[in-house]
Amino acid sequence: MKGVGDRIAAVLQARRTQIPVVEREISRWERALRLLDDLGTTIRELDSAEEGRDALAAVAGLDVTALSARAAGALGGLAAVRARVGRRTVNIGVSGRARNGKSTLLQALSGLSDEQIPTGRGQPVTAVRSRIHHSVSRADAQLTMHSEQSFCDEVLAPYHAVLGLPGTPRTLAEFAAQRYPSGDVESGETRGAELRGHPQFGPMLARLREMQESLDTFRPYLTGGVRAAELGELRSWVSYPPPGSASGGVPDRRYLAVRDVLIHCAFPIEDVVALGLVDLPGLGELVPHAEEHHLAGLENEVDFVLMVKRPTDTEAMWKPEDAQAQELVRRAAGAVVVRDFMTIVVNTGDCAPVNIDALNADIDKRLNEGVPGRFHQVVNVDAADRTQVRDRVLDAVLDHLATALPRMDAAAIGQALEASAAARLDVLAAVDGALAGLRSIMTPTATEELIARAEALRLEVAESLQAWVGKLRERADDGYDDPEFHARVTEVADDVRAWILDGFGEGKDAWTRRALGQMSLNKGTAAFAESALNGVRVDISRRFSAIDDLLTRRRERFWEELIEALGPRLGRLVADEGDDPQRALRALAARLWEAPEPCPVLAEALDLVLDVRLDYRTRVLPKVRRALEVLLPQSRGDETELAAMLTVPQTAAGAEELFVAISQLARQAAHDAGKVLAGEPNVSAAVLHAYGEQVEDTIIRSATSEAEFRRLAEAFRDQLWGEHPSGAATARVQRLRSALTRLRETLRDAAPNTHGGTGE
Repeated sequence: MKGVGDRIAAVLQARRTQIPVVEREISRWERALRLLDDLGTTIRELDSAEEGRDALAAVAGLDVTALSARAAGALGGLAAVRARVGRRTVNIGVSGRARNGKSTLLQALSGLSDEQIPTGRGQPVTAVRSRIHHSVSRADAQLTMHSEQSFCDEVLAPYHAVLGLPGTPRTLAEFAAQRYPSGDVESGETRGAELRGHPQFGPMLARLREMQESLDTFRPYLTGGVRAAELGELRSWVSYPPPGSASGGVPDRRYLAVRDVLIHCAFPIEDVVALGLVDLPGLGELVPHAEEHHLAGLENEVDFVLMVKRPTDTEAMWKPEDAQAQELVRRAAGAVVVRDFMTIVVNTGDCAPVNIDALNADIDKRLNEGVPGRFHQVVNVDAADRTQVRDRVLDAVLDHLATALPRMDAAAIGQALEASAAARLDVLAAVDGALAGLRSIMTPTATEELIARAEALRLEVAESLQAWVGKLRERADDGYDDPEFHARVTEVADDVRAWILDGFGEGKDAWTRRALGQMSLNKGTAAFAESALNGVRVDISRRFSAIDDLLTRRRERFWEELIEALGPRLGRLVADEGDDPQRALRALAARLWEAPEPCPVLAEALDLVLDVRLDYRTRVLPKVRRALEVLLPQSRGDETELAAMLTVPQTAAGAEELFVAISQLARQAAHDAGKVLAGEPNVSAAVLHAYGEQVEDTIIRSATSEAEFRRLAEAFRDQLWGEHPSGAATARVQRLRSALTRLRETLRDAAPNTHGGTGE
């Protein structure tokens, strides 16, 4: 078998080149499923309203549930292929019904013993299925443990669902307190008696009660983490407790806490191969959804299957149960030829030759049309004979896979991508049909009526905007009196003057004491005088920024008046935005940008007014700063003021003289700044008037104004003219069309090559 490892490594490397292609398709279908969910919600909303019946009739043939199932099917096939191409090992699954030698074969293939893969006669022994990876450097096991939540969801819930038991436990406390039917005749529990007498449900109920009885033996291990284990101690974690092991107490069922087992050990092979063995869930075991779990393992975890069949006196024929297991393998194989995907292992150990011959003959007759190996490979081997298993099973399978895996991968990947492409075309056809139907009801009136409505709306908006701009022009006139603004300026200026007269916020006495201390410390007046002037200048500038509240209100009033000036019809598009004019204008601009046929010039006009700046720092501060230059230590054109300050004596009288001098300069600066603010109403009004004129001019007289009003009338017909019966429908129909369009765009993305594969 030398060289097989390199060949298989090359196959695994070639597989990984297909990951981007498969992941792109998976991403596409994940987006499509989300969009289908949104589409279903939109249709339900339309169905719940009186309006929009025409739209519902137009998409009556659209079965969103069926399309979602189609998408989920494509996604499921791609996910199985993603698991296949993403594996870093070639995985061989061991399948078969209980008591046929599965565990014995796994031991022989892996070199492990009963301590890791328990075997036995009579009742099943192995409680937890294992994944075993070939490694020449490791010999250990990793146990992935259930959390309390996953134990409730993945172990208890299926039992409750299959048995029809109410009150599925959500916590271990609820499980411990759960009362399960006993089935005793004397108890009068009809449901318990029905379950107990059922050949499948009775054992399941008994197992559920055993779990509850042994809860304390595995509860501490429900950590949800990963636990390292030595190979020698593995049996206690993966096997059922042997009969009589409790010795009068409760059997240790810690295996119930184990979610998954990954074993690393050296297989009895010469070559270094990236190889894994998967113990597939046993068929015929009385656990919920056994077949579904088995099929999921076949589809998502393995590249090849060894189906074990032991010809005992009662199992020397290919029975219906074997045919069911074979059908699961066929379904999992998909486009892969079953002969490449599976070998039947006839476990001859301790079996009579007559039974062995009878089974082989029956397999040839039923499965191979009388020709040995025609459709299914069959290997006869004693599963307990490790040499036989290595030479006739493991070596043979690896050699086969090194050659067959490329064509198997190509078939599996090609089938998944082709199925995805077919599903995409089916969903697209349904979406295109729905959009075609919607187009017939998206224009319920004649084109002439639409043009007339658009022109009437434009005229209504023009008249209202012109009246508004006229008010803005009046406010910008030099003679316009703005008592509110002047009152606020006076209030702010008075606050600044009061602050000055109050000793700059610290009182005259405290200020002069601090001044005298600094003059004495520095043996001069200059340092303190300059610092005081700088501080006063900065504070006055900051205090005058209190005018910002009024400037902000002016801007908000400008926005409010603009919304009103746009007229009652356009106002309907932002009726749900509340009292915030800025948010309402932004919402209206967004709707104009995002309309099916956008209105970019109208939207840009609104974006322009949303950017208007009236704040103190932008409009007023530059002028106020010039008025405050008198408080610079060396202000232009008057050096005598500073010189006079620098010559005051370093006494209490000198400090008071300095206070008077700086206070006078501060009052002068505050007076000049107040005069600047007093003239600001006209400047701000002129700014707002200019913005208003630009908006009115753009909305009404731009080159595309007429066309964009028609687009606006078409896109928001029912909201703008809500007095008509169909008034509330357009928004919902728009959402429906938008949902369909997004789904179509997602599915129309460039599709990958559907004939991909890993090559021969």
